[in-house]
This record gives sequence, C-alpha cells and structure tokens, in this order.
Amino acid sequence: MLAADNPLVREYFGRIIGEDGLRILETIPEEEITDEEIAKLSETKLTSVRKILYQLYESRIAEYRTERDDNTGWITYWWRFNHQNIKRMMEEEADGELARLEKNLNYEQNGEFYRCQCQRVLFEEAAEKDFWCEECEANFEYFDNSDIVKGIEQQINELKKWKRRVKRN
Repeated sequence: MLAADNPLVREYFGRIIGEDGLRILETIPEEEITDEEIAKLSETKLTSVRKILYQLYESRIAEYRTERDDNTGWITYWWRFNHQNIKRMMEEEADGELARLEKNLNYEQNGEFYRCQCQRVLFEEAAEKDFWCEECEANFEYFDNSDIVKGIEQQINELKKWKRRVKRN
C-alpha cells in the first residue's frame, strides 16, 4: 500500500485527492494493478479512480505502462506507485509554499500601509492620492499590519515543523 497509514502522507494526499482518493489509495497493493481492479477493490466508480490516478500521475507519484490485447485491440493500463517521489513531492510543495510565505512576510514587514473603507495600499500610493480614496470617498489612514505579520510568521513556523516531520518519516 501507498503509506496511507502515515499521518503526514494522509494529510498530503487528503489535500491533493480528497477522502475518496485516500480510500482508493488504502486498497492499492504494492505490485502493478489495473485501474479496473482498483475500482473493484475500493468499490469506487472507474471514472473516479481514473481521475485520481491521473492526478497522481501529474505529480509523478503514479506511473503506468500500457498493454494492447492483440485480439480485441483494447489497451490495458497497469499502474504502480513511485514511493521515492512521495516524500520529494511533499518537500517540494512545502518549499514552494515557504517561499511564497516568506515573500509575503517580507512585503508586509517592509511596507507602510494605509487603508480606507475599500482597500489597503502602500504609503506611496496613499500619498500620490493625497490620502483620499476616490472610489469610496474616504481618507486613507495608517493601518497596523502587525497581526498579519504574526499570522504569516505562525504559518511559516508551522510549515517548517511539518517539513521536519516529513524528513524524519
């Protein structure tokens, strides 16, 4: 099976393919298997199984080979899972999210923000508009973004903890 018993793997795949996908993953054996067999084992519609398999294929977690029946011309897809790619994909996704959060944190820490009733802008834009918003016809006033900064820092810390847990497992 595809490490579906590991809570970190379950969390990751739960985000990618949802609960239905997790149920399907829990039924998949280690060896190659057809999508029809997966559908029977998981008691799931074949179209749902195929959708999930293609999502996993796009993530380079599922791989397949094809086999053509010489008599009927039908093509059978034999699926297997690349277990080494699971951890790598989880770490890459976390790294991308960390980079995005750190960029947002830098923006929030280095900007001075002003707010009216309809938007939040940097000091420079508020000053260009003489601290008056023509859209909502209100003054731009200083906005303390320390709660936003704290929230982003908390997200970064949680994601770093999650990454350390992934590396240990």
